[in-house]
Amino acid sequence: MIVTGTDIEFAAKCIVEGNLVAFPTETVYGLGADAFNPLAVARIFEVKQRPTFDPLIVHISEMKQINDLYDSNIDNLVYALAHAFWPGPLTIVHPKSARVPDIVTAGLNTVAVRMPSHPIALQLIRLSGTPIAAPSANRFGLLSPTRPEHVQKQLTNVAYLLENESEMVGVESTVVSIQNGKCILLRPGAISLTDIQKVIPCTAISKDNSNDKIHAPGLLKSHYSPNKPLYILSGDVNNLPLNSGLILHDELKTNTNANRVFCTSETQNAIEIAANLFIALHAMEDDTSVSQIFIESVEETGLGVAIMDRIRKASYRYKLN
Repeated sequence: MIVTGTDIEFAAKCIVEGNLVAFPTETVYGLGADAFNPLAVARIFEVKQRPTFDPLIVHISEMKQINDLYDSNIDNLVYALAHAFWPGPLTIVHPKSARVPDIVTAGLNTVAVRMPSHPIALQLIRLSGTPIAAPSANRFGLLSPTRPEHVQKQLTNVAYLLENESEMVGVESTVVSIQNGKCILLRPGAISLTDIQKVIPCTAISKDNSNDKIHAPGLLKSHYSPNKPLYILSGDVNNLPLNSGLILHDELKTNTNANRVFCTSETQNAIEIAANLFIALHAMEDDTSVSQIFIESVEETGLGVAIMDRIRKASYRYKLN
């Protein structure tokens, strides 16, 4: 059982001593360690059972910290995006400095950095006096955590869990790569491509994840998955298999033979759907009356692009041939 509480100073002490802390961000809970301590970062991979080819995101609390993380020739597009979206759910991948341990970046010459907007996360980073490397606080490939109990059911060997019950965005940060004066959207998230294009011109979305190297977190085809089969709904809600759970995004389709129904929103509101997506999946995963889950798709505009990205990855390993 993980020790939980609200003592940010104790949590920062744990980080300084090379231990792991689970903490809230505005997106999902993160599992953090001192980004400049390779042994501490290695424990993240061990606890999450995460492959070391998957790089981590480094979290900062103030702009000057990018000078320790990025190389000396920081692209002007980095500053433009940072001033527009930091603090917030945008991760910027850029060539790294020699100070960043290779284990953080999976041996790549780039590092992923973001400044979270959650006040607890920012205070933890400030009090720790170091950037914090932190993927989501779950076992690798499983459902992302948006509540403290989601962390507790998946992880052990964590020094401290900072509790917070404030509402989260519910999907991980948007990830962009900045190199040679170009911006590429690697992973959709809470900040849309349209939002980014209002600040800088952006190239096409990268969808090719077949390379040997993964250039940013969350790019695997199968990710964020429940431990029960998950299918994207394509048929009649009144003709589901036995022991099915159904996740809908409004309350209009209530006539169904599903064992359990979870509505992420009353009106198909994308912000509400995103905030409740992983809560719904965790609830279905924990429900013993449900043996398989069906989820409704959403329109792929704005935040809906990120929502469908997570739904497809969560259901990928259960796709019917």
